[in-house]
Amino acid sequence: MNPMRHLLAAMFTLAASTPVIAESAARFVSWSGTEINIASGEFSDILSTPGTGFSTADMNTVNAALQKDGIETQGRISILLADTAAGLSVLTMFDGVQYPDTPGKPTVVTSQATVPQSATWQYNIDAGGTFDVFPVGNNTMLSGAFNWIPGVNSEAMSVSSLEEGNNGSFYMNAVDQGGLSTQEPIQFLTMQAGMWSYAETLGFQDSDSGGPDFEYLTFEITAIPAPSGLLLLAFAGYGLKRRRRH
Repeated sequence: MNPMRHLLAAMFTLAASTPVIAESAARFVSWSGTEINIASGEFSDILSTPGTGFSTADMNTVNAALQKDGIETQGRISILLADTAAGLSVLTMFDGVQYPDTPGKPTVVTSQATVPQSATWQYNIDAGGTFDVFPVGNNTMLSGAFNWIPGVNSEAMSVSSLEEGNNGSFYMNAVDQGGLSTQEPIQFLTMQAGMWSYAETLGFQDSDSGGPDFEYLTFEITAIPAPSGLLLLAFAGYGLKRRRRH
């Protein structure tokens, strides 16, 4: 057999038989129908303590990394997907102290998340608030009231141990928008080329009933095929096409 043909055949066999490793992603759909796709990053050292605690140190780690990549966190609610010590996690960060010398107004946001029974969760309400857990059919509802003062403190919630195909929902009420940004304060962050960046921003929806403004989101965990496997297939195919022209 021609050595080049043998090499190309071996490459094609490797590409076809090697599983394509996938990175995690999440697909969100907002109340208005906006579809948002975010890719996961990594915070392997956070959420390592057994239990449901989301420590201040963990919050500071996440916020410092976001700020380093140019993400504005103060006055915002940041939603991102990350591999953590508690598994694949959707992190909801309520504010992030960047300018401690300019505290904002007291802010209150409630968040109810419906998640699979297999999920775990972590939260921080050190600045004030409540957190409760209820079984709802085959799912679990996480219900938190998060109170904080922008520029002084922040709070967080995480839904963890997620797997591909898991889905759920988030419902947030801006009870007192206080120090939240007036320009679409809900921001979805994605990992791109090793850095966190903005995928989409949303504002709260006006309530027709006269209650607090709200946002409703559904989510599903999906997968992104690894580029290396696709490139290997493409290269093998390119070599075979060249061979046929001779």
